Formats: sequence, structure tokens, C-alpha cells
Amino acid sequence: MRIMKKMFIVAGVFVLFSLQGFCQSKKFQDIKGRWTIIGEQGPEISLEIIDSADMVLTYMGEEKKMLNYKIDFSKSPAWFDFSVKDTTSSILNVKSIIEIVNESLIKWQLFVDEDRPDHFSSSKGELFYLKREKINANSNAVSLSKE
Repeated sequence: MRIMKKMFIVAGVFVLFSLQGFCQSKKFQDIKGRWTIIGEQGPEISLEIIDSADMVLTYMGEEKKMLNYKIDFSKSPAWFDFSVKDTTSSILNVKSIIEIVNESLIKWQLFVDEDRPDHFSSSKGELFYLKREKINANSNAVSLSKE
């Protein structure tokens, strides 16, 4: 009886440690990179997250630097709010939710001039699936030769 009790305790501890690794929260590092829209979902959209200070949103061919962003990974899906200058130079505040589906796919829903729901909604906002672009090692090559 004692052996069986010890086995249950060991199994419980193992499950607890396994869940801790499985449920680790997402972090900013997980979304760094260049993300482009999948399929024909609407306008040309890409999101480039270079570092914590530089993020660029491309929407219908116009590049907009993100201003005053905030990402809250404690929520599920994460809340991702930011501002951009629109074509009239006024500031546009955008609320969004973002979910990291896997290392190469994110689900992103934008809400402009409307309340953000706690979960993805088919009746509000614009919903996009973005895939991570693979970095070509040759595209970032720097010439070290002196001319």
C-alpha cells in the first residue's frame, strides 16, 4: 500500500512539473520577426517586430511605425494595443488580441473604434492569420571588405 502511495506521489510531481513547462506563458521574444498575412484575407498586411522599440505595421502598402505599444501576455489571448499615425497625421489607437498558435503562426484581431472582446469574435474587428517569414541568411550579409 505504501509503495502504491509513493508511486502516486511521484507521478503527481512528474505531472506537475510537466504542466509547468507546458503552460509557460508566452513572451515578447516569441513574436519577434517579420509576419505576413496568409491567403487572400483582404488588404496586404505585415507586422515586423524588430525589438522592443521598433515595430512596423504595413497596411495596404503603407509602412507605419507603431507607437506606444503595450502587450499583456497575462491574458489569453494576449492584449496587444498600439498607436500609429494615419494618413492625416493624426494618431490612431488600435486595440487588438493576439494568439501565438505555434512558432510560425499567429492569430491577430484588430479593433479600431470599438471595444475589444476577451476572445476572438466573428462579429467585430478584422481577423488575420499571419505566418512568420523565414530569414534568408544571405539577405543580412554584411560586406567586411574595404574599398
